[in-house]
Amino acid sequence: MHDEAYGGYDLPPRTIRVWFADLRALGGRLPSLRALLSDDEIERAQRFTMERLTNRFILRRGLLRVLLGRCAGRAPESLRFDYGSHGKPSLPGGPSFNLADSEDSVAIAVAAEGRIGVDIERLREVESADGIADRFFHVSENAALRALPPERRDEGFLLAWTRKEAFIKAAGIGLSMPLDQFAVSVTPGAPAAVLAVDKALRGDAGRPEDWSLFDRRVLPDTVAAVAAHGTGWTVETRLVGEALFTGAAAPQVSAPS
Repeated sequence: MHDEAYGGYDLPPRTIRVWFADLRALGGRLPSLRALLSDDEIERAQRFTMERLTNRFILRRGLLRVLLGRCAGRAPESLRFDYGSHGKPSLPGGPSFNLADSEDSVAIAVAAEGRIGVDIERLREVESADGIADRFFHVSENAALRALPPERRDEGFLLAWTRKEAFIKAAGIGLSMPLDQFAVSVTPGAPAAVLAVDKALRGDAGRPEDWSLFDRRVLPDTVAAVAAHGTGWTVETRLVGEALFTGAAAPQVSAPS
């Protein structure tokens, strides 16, 4: 099946497209999205003890299948995922992708190829942010956070968290990667960047200059980060809407970085 059948969901080189969705707007599609899932995905969904969490999993996974199907020119229900040693899913033959969620807010990053990662968090007050940073963050990140005015520290912490999670997911080393062995920028308003990678990680993750890091704020009261190995990347954002399900081209969203 060709790209034009799905409304031009082709993926230009060195371009990451990130689709954002509020799952509450997709509740009416729960039965149709559930029908796209594989048996093992249904089994995973049923492990949740709360119906709300089961439904979120179904909506996230079904949405991922529809989007990847559009980008790959394949039927969503036909997709079969591989899982690496750290459990990160991939699609044989591409495209590259990564999914993140924070309650009902979802971000799905897709690129023709490459190592990419995405994370999203709700902007909120974070209990014990200072303690978490003291215990887990790189010493330079902790110092930068403590230098912020108190009213900006929660935002700075969440910027750090999303950037670090996106980097970890793109690196593909696994979520057990030590958070204190690499550093990202944390100051609100400053460019997103990987600032340091300790020598212990360089064999797997490379050097800071090997990475690109971006912030995007698309859904209300959220911040998202996108990481990609290499330079020269462009990030485009989309909002999930009827276009995705009807096959029409999705309009690009203008969002501050």
